Amino acid sequence: MGAGLAVVAPLVGVPLTVMTFYLKGLREQHAGRFSDLAERVSATGEELRRVVEDVGQIRRDFATKEEWLRETMWARGRIETLSAAVMRAETELESQGGLMATSERTHRLVSEMAKKIGMGDARLQGRDDGESR
Repeated sequence: MGAGLAVVAPLVGVPLTVMTFYLKGLREQHAGRFSDLAERVSATGEELRRVVEDVGQIRRDFATKEEWLRETMWARGRIETLSAAVMRAETELESQGGLMATSERTHRLVSEMAKKIGMGDARLQGRDDGESR
């Protein structure tokens, strides 16, 4: 029985040893590839976050300037319109005589100014139904 075991041991032991080393090599190769892939994914994620932050900063830099310029030009136009209406009102008030004529002209000029800046007649006449806003 000992002689039979001595003959069978190398026949079983050698292939088992080879399979063990082969599987161990596969496991190490798999672990190495997985860690390399994890590092690549992590680096890609970091680069993606950096790109998103850069794009957000570019949007803030340029969109803010464009919006600021647009709003500034709109406000400038409104101020010029309003100052022209005030100048016209001043000249008409200075040229007109009498309190009643002045009051009617003032009301008409204020109504015109309100129309130019976007307020409706209904709101000026006290009929604010919510739709004139």
